[in-house]
Amino acid sequence: MKPSNHNDSVTQPEAPRDARVGRRSRAPWIVASVGIVGVAVGVGLFAHARSTEARAPELQPDVPHAEGSAIVFSKAFQERAGVKTVAAKRAPLTPVVRVVGDVTFDPEHVGAVGTRIRGLVRKLQRIEGDSVKEGDLLAEIESAELGEAQASVAMIDAQHKAAELNAQRERDLSARKLSTAREAEVAEASLAEHRAMLGAAQQKVMALGGSGGAPLGTYLLRAPLTGTVVERHVSAGQSVEGNLVAYRVADLDYLWIELSVFEKNLGAIRKGDKVVIEPLSEPNAAIQGTVAYVGDEIDAASRSATVRVKVDNRERKLRPGQSVAAKIHASSPAREALVVPASSVTFVDGKPVVFVAHDGDRVVPTPVELGATDGVMQEISSGVDEGATVVHEGVFALKSELFR
Repeated sequence: MKPSNHNDSVTQPEAPRDARVGRRSRAPWIVASVGIVGVAVGVGLFAHARSTEARAPELQPDVPHAEGSAIVFSKAFQERAGVKTVAAKRAPLTPVVRVVGDVTFDPEHVGAVGTRIRGLVRKLQRIEGDSVKEGDLLAEIESAELGEAQASVAMIDAQHKAAELNAQRERDLSARKLSTAREAEVAEASLAEHRAMLGAAQQKVMALGGSGGAPLGTYLLRAPLTGTVVERHVSAGQSVEGNLVAYRVADLDYLWIELSVFEKNLGAIRKGDKVVIEPLSEPNAAIQGTVAYVGDEIDAASRSATVRVKVDNRERKLRPGQSVAAKIHASSPAREALVVPASSVTFVDGKPVVFVAHDGDRVVPTPVELGATDGVMQEISSGVDEGATVVHEGVFALKSELFR
């Protein structure tokens, strides 16, 4: 008896050979067909997208653009940038002259202290920044020359006193007929000679800077006025000559502003005109001043002259040597000029330009020559005619879009 086989008990009927062959042969064709269809669909979608993209209009930015010498812009840009125009016109103009300058000392309130003699600086009493009063001691200088002059005074003074006693004695003897008139005359002449010699010796000591109360041969440098020591050019132990400026003392409550004003603006400025000073380091600090002097000579190179302004500096807002900007409110009578708003003027490559409007949607950058200004209106000397329409608002927007 054969052992039973599990596989024999579940024997399946075998499919016909032709059917099996058919199933195996159809599977690859189905897969290939699906792939071909997918590729075709993808190609179709890609082509459709490309054709749709080709048909879509390109969006252009709404910004000004150049057409020849003109700048063209849309109505929308004009409203967005706030571009507004105004006509150039003739109107009375009293100029406000804007210039720059430097702070300097007022000569009426500054003094130099010289050494006057050759010697050695023995001691310093004051240095830069110290406040002094008139007559305060600044430094001491030892001088052999001064010492000799002072010794000579002492010697001649003694001789003068002896001559004075001798002359008095001869007068008494002559009065009592105990001496001749000739002897009295000789004594008087000797007295006069010694008096003259004493005076000359004392003048020499004064010229050398000798003063009472100082040690022999010591020259005392003293402050010539009340103020501040602003310069010092000596040190202890230094040998000095007689032509050295050792100290400079200034009263900083009073300063000058020296402005360089172009020739074309000088005629409008008068002595006494009000000036507003603005330090470049602190533009918002407005300091009031007054024109004290208008220059009589014009520099041939710069075509400008000096205008001097006096200021009160008790609040110490200014320092000598400092650079400042100034607005001179000229008091000359107003004159008629062709003007546009000051905001209409811009600068291209360092040259003044205005945008002259044409047809409402285009402007032409036009170089101009500037005249005087009062801070609000600007005189146009040449470049545009009366009645020309210029942009006065939105100028920066036009310039920045065109030249960015």
